[in-house]
Amino acid sequence: MKTCKIIKNNQRLILLLVYTALSAIWAYIVITKSDILFNKSVFKNLLFYIDWITTLCFIVLVHIGVYNRHYFIVGISTLFLFLFLSEISYFIYYGEIISVGILDSIVESNANEALSMSKQVLVIIVPAFIATALILFIFRKIITVKFKPIIPLFYYIISFSMITLIIAKNASFTRDFKRGYYKNSATLFRVTYPAAVGNLSYLLASFASTNIYSSTNEIEKFNEAILLPPNKTDNDLVVLIMGEASLVTRYSTYGYHKQTTPFMTNIFSQNGACIIQNSHSAAAFTKDSLPLTLSFNVPESDDNLFNNKSIIEMAKFNHYKTYWLASPGQEIKSSFETKYGFIARKSDVVAFGKNTLDVYLSRLLEDTLQKDNSPKKFIFVHLQGSHQPYENYDEIDKQALPDAEKYDLTIHHTDRTVKALYDVINKYSHNYTLIYTSDHGEIVNVGHGIGNHIDQFLIPFMFISTNDRYNCQFIESFRSPTGYLSGLMNKYILSNLLGYDVDQTILNKEKNNDRVFMPNGSVMPFLKISNDD
Repeated sequence: MKTCKIIKNNQRLILLLVYTALSAIWAYIVITKSDILFNKSVFKNLLFYIDWITTLCFIVLVHIGVYNRHYFIVGISTLFLFLFLSEISYFIYYGEIISVGILDSIVESNANEALSMSKQVLVIIVPAFIATALILFIFRKIITVKFKPIIPLFYYIISFSMITLIIAKNASFTRDFKRGYYKNSATLFRVTYPAAVGNLSYLLASFASTNIYSSTNEIEKFNEAILLPPNKTDNDLVVLIMGEASLVTRYSTYGYHKQTTPFMTNIFSQNGACIIQNSHSAAAFTKDSLPLTLSFNVPESDDNLFNNKSIIEMAKFNHYKTYWLASPGQEIKSSFETKYGFIARKSDVVAFGKNTLDVYLSRLLEDTLQKDNSPKKFIFVHLQGSHQPYENYDEIDKQALPDAEKYDLTIHHTDRTVKALYDVINKYSHNYTLIYTSDHGEIVNVGHGIGNHIDQFLIPFMFISTNDRYNCQFIESFRSPTGYLSGLMNKYILSNLLGYDVDQTILNKEKNNDRVFMPNGSVMPFLKISNDD
């Protein structure tokens, strides 16, 4: 009997040492991959030891829960085990921890976009599911060691109470709570509980925070960069075509060896047109990039989204009728409560194509221009483009590029789409300005919103106008001293096209601060990404 007790104690000690080592490894990974070292070494960072302890307590509590007599507790413990193993699986596959951008995208993506990412999700959750089943089998059949929950529960209660107290005492968090925004406070839980609990807390906070995007009230205040009153406009029709996940280096227009974009090459090589080199997006997610284009949002803060008129509202103020047209894959009717849904709903008309292929959006645009005799229109067209799983193409694209991979076929289809939209614009207007760009780039066959890879920021930018005032020099005037045209300049370009003058001092300050909003929620100078790649 005494021998059995000694053996069990030894097993308990060995298992505890294994859990301690695993917790230390995970804490190390989280700290080194979270950009929170602030030039300190890992072992000089107090947060490393906090994360180590919370992760150890989490693993021990899951272990205890699996052996519980109540099926509900067993089920909850199994769920947390699966979530933790999913985080580990994500790290093994992508080489980084799950970012806040990924978590926000889970909440803010529409059903079509979420379904399109299902293959990537399966790559993560299938190994996690298998590992969960294997661990449960080992726990139930082989390992009989049990722990007492008092110490880990006590630590969780104490740490939770301290974080809650910090949030309650912080004026910034209090202001956020009053307007129904909980994500900033949830980041404290996320960095303190890096094993499943933190990400789940942030996910719930992100979901609860979407109500702040539900307001339909018109914003009265203009951004400080806008000089009033607006001028009488000399553009009857302004069209912004926004591609999706479109990597510029896959465009033959920009030197790619396969003829993926012959139509765009012809369109934007005419007089009054330009193919802009060295352009990058302001973010790697649609949910962030569109607000940075269509509002005076900045990477450091969302305040301007709620305090200043968006480009849509500015267009309406200067007597433009506004349209938001999109492919079914970019439908936002079921997800208006997102950053860009908040902007889209201010449009006079929000409409979506009926066919899943982008090329048919030309019918929606023609129907719009044919029926509406408003003298001035601002039209935003959002394509499905090259979003995963790279299925936005048809037989015509395959015949044109018989040996091309799927991603290149989607670029070719976008080329045909832009040509079809351009033909409709030419048919119904002789006074127009057209911009084609993309919300972000793509790490081909991997995705976007992942790490620091530069490909998810490199995008095309093409421009054509019947108005001599808006020429290539006009676009080039927005280029940063870094040599790149940033997606942050889109709002100022559009402001000019819609009849507004911009304060040059503020514009120059923005041009000289070429930065991007990273998937992990940080802000980084663009050239740092370029140099780090």
